[in-house]
Amino acid sequence: MWPSFEEINSKQMKVNNLAVRKILAGLMSLIGIGQVLGQVRGRVSDAQDNPIPFANVVLYQASDTTLVTGAITDDEGHFSLETREAGPFRVRVTYLGFADHYTEPFSLDAGSSELQLGTLVLTENVNELDEVVLEARRDWVQRTPEGQVINVQSSVMTKGSNALQLLERLPGVILDRRDDQFSLNGQSGVTVLFNGRRVSMSMEDVIALLESTLADNIEKVELITSPSAKYDADGGAGIINIVFKKGMNEGSQWNYSASLGYGYWEKASTSLGYSFGTEKMHLNVSYSLFHDHGKNGFEGSGTSFQPILGAPSQTNFSTYFNNNNNAHNVNLGMGYQMSPKVELGGELTLNFSKNRSMSNVNNGRIIEGQDYFRSHLVSEGTATKTNVISSVYLTNKLTDHSSFAVDVSYLNYTNDNPATTKSQYFDENDEPYDPENEIFTDGNRGFSESTIQLGVLKLDYAHTFNDKVEGEFGFKGSYSDNTNDSKIETQVEGAWIVDPRSQSLVESDETLWAMYSQFHMQLHEKSKVDLGLRYEDWRRALSTSEKDFAIRQFFPSVSYQYQLSENRQLNLNYHRRISRPAYSDLVTSLYYNDPTAIFTGNPMLRPGITNTLQLEYVKNGFSMGLTLQKEIDPIIRYQLTSTPQNDILVVSPQNADEQKSIGVFLNIPVQWAPWARLNVSSTSAIRDYKISYSPSPAAKTYFYQSLNFNQSLKLPWQVDVELSGWYNFDHYNGTNSTEGFGVMNFGISKQFKNDWGTLQFSVSDVFRSLDINTHISGMTPIVFDIDTRSRYRDESAFTRIFRLTYSRSFGGNAHKKSRNLEKEEFNRVN
Repeated sequence: MWPSFEEINSKQMKVNNLAVRKILAGLMSLIGIGQVLGQVRGRVSDAQDNPIPFANVVLYQASDTTLVTGAITDDEGHFSLETREAGPFRVRVTYLGFADHYTEPFSLDAGSSELQLGTLVLTENVNELDEVVLEARRDWVQRTPEGQVINVQSSVMTKGSNALQLLERLPGVILDRRDDQFSLNGQSGVTVLFNGRRVSMSMEDVIALLESTLADNIEKVELITSPSAKYDADGGAGIINIVFKKGMNEGSQWNYSASLGYGYWEKASTSLGYSFGTEKMHLNVSYSLFHDHGKNGFEGSGTSFQPILGAPSQTNFSTYFNNNNNAHNVNLGMGYQMSPKVELGGELTLNFSKNRSMSNVNNGRIIEGQDYFRSHLVSEGTATKTNVISSVYLTNKLTDHSSFAVDVSYLNYTNDNPATTKSQYFDENDEPYDPENEIFTDGNRGFSESTIQLGVLKLDYAHTFNDKVEGEFGFKGSYSDNTNDSKIETQVEGAWIVDPRSQSLVESDETLWAMYSQFHMQLHEKSKVDLGLRYEDWRRALSTSEKDFAIRQFFPSVSYQYQLSENRQLNLNYHRRISRPAYSDLVTSLYYNDPTAIFTGNPMLRPGITNTLQLEYVKNGFSMGLTLQKEIDPIIRYQLTSTPQNDILVVSPQNADEQKSIGVFLNIPVQWAPWARLNVSSTSAIRDYKISYSPSPAAKTYFYQSLNFNQSLKLPWQVDVELSGWYNFDHYNGTNSTEGFGVMNFGISKQFKNDWGTLQFSVSDVFRSLDINTHISGMTPIVFDIDTRSRYRDESAFTRIFRLTYSRSFGGNAHKKSRNLEKEEFNRVN
């Protein structure tokens, strides 16, 4: 007899209730709620007894494979699993390049609180990587004492994306595309590093470089919110360190990927990489081509009373961009083991990009006492950028207790960006119209050439004094030479005349000298402390300024870690950081793209100083923390003010008086089924800031929050599905307010057997929601009674972006060496 509907429904309810209890039990376990019956401990190694860090260790019921808990091995390969049940259990260990390891069923003894599994030995499985990669994929987010490590290759959405799109999907990272600025956990002042080296360009140019960099070549991204003294002190909110892939194999291997996409217009990318290694040397070469043809822009309306127009006015405006970006990237890395203790190596990155942009501008104006008229401007420009980053390093293990490293790097960057604008004017009947005010010309053309040259020398020495105290000491010196030549010519009755407001030839040189010391001390078995102190002497001279900009300060950092249990830890961190004005923040009269306003730098800009105190609890990937932060003179860009004569609108960076915040952050990984893992991150804060550059001093206290999630599903037939997204709630930026906005993405991948590669399909911005509404003067009234509401839409707000990517590794199956993580970390930092 068939079961009745009531019986089926009752069974389904029991299954659902069981699933809910498992999810709640998992969450309770993460935060340490519930009685712990015992612990299962062990160690993971390879056949040569080398420890394997970051291996995934899962404890599950032997009877029905129900997940109980999981952990990741530490640097020495050790793991600990806590459980409130007696068993019987099995343990599964997975790691890339090794066969899965399963223990025999076992149970906990009621009379003992701990079970030792001993050393679990993994065997290499390099000929079946297609079977192992998905099983051993690292967690999306891993916590470190300094912040978070995002294992971006764990995401289906990475393939075919550029580096900028990748960063936008990371927890806590916010990109303001209108202002070309990053913020981290809602705080401005972010420094971007490539392989631990600072990219010494304006943030606008850094973002352009990220847009032309293929994300396929990125191994991971480190979001460093509690930097130690080894890092440059610049970046009040923290550091985004982009770590590119490095070959660690003996043998040779080719890697290939190709992607086709379509949004508003077409997109494509391809990359080819080769790695070769022997016992003494490794070589990595890669080339990538990136093409992105897209659309974005903004529209809005507002009112103002600008003296240059002579009367109050109302304006409706829209500007949309047709961007066609093409980029070539070449990366070369090489290391040679000169002796068992000495390694010599180097890296070279070449980037060439050409971005052809056309903007379509429509502005309708009603000036009191004058007839309505509409202006239509079409601007065309081609930005040609060349970027060369090179470095040479030498590491020497002097003794068993000390090592020394030298790193010399050089950066050369050029940007040639001419543009031409044609202007037309029409009356309310769309008939040609001649505006009364002479500021409305027939057109303009702009010229801008920039060059940056930077040389850096770094010396680092590490010494182990005893089994409880280690020290690191270093020196850094850098010199950069910057030149910017720009002007705008306006067309008046067929003749081109230079606008004196825009003409600018600015030369600058900058020097930085820094020293640091960092001590790692094991106080006792469960606690350790890191003490760091950095001194920096920074000077910048501008040809347009009679006085040099100079900062000479100490920047301390303290990190205390207490081990509550094998997999539970408390961290207490303090650091002092600085946010220096960029070169483009200071130079005056750079350009303008509207006859009623000037876009310029602010030579009076001061650096922002940030003090941060952070308390964090970590357990098995779960983390929660409290942050107290105070920043003096934070820099806020693209603010609307006026000249001392109060005669024209000026758009420039400004210093707020201060900003204070109390924040709470969470990272919650939930393995709610053996085939499904959810990671949710959240940052919440109460912020208070004050400004004095508005007509009247103003202050604002508000609640800020951002959410980020990543849901991955492992389906049969080696199919992975991912749903990810983020949402930033309403927030403020200087005198302006912005409504909340967010994005949801979808991806699916199929890995073929017999090493035939992976096919991935992704959809960016499923709901077309990257639509940002801003109220200029939404925080306080601003100059000329400007009250404007604007709407910015990225390409995905017009149409979803679809991408299809195929990738494959082939050639000689390399023999995978055990990774020396201490050495990798030392090279990365230096």
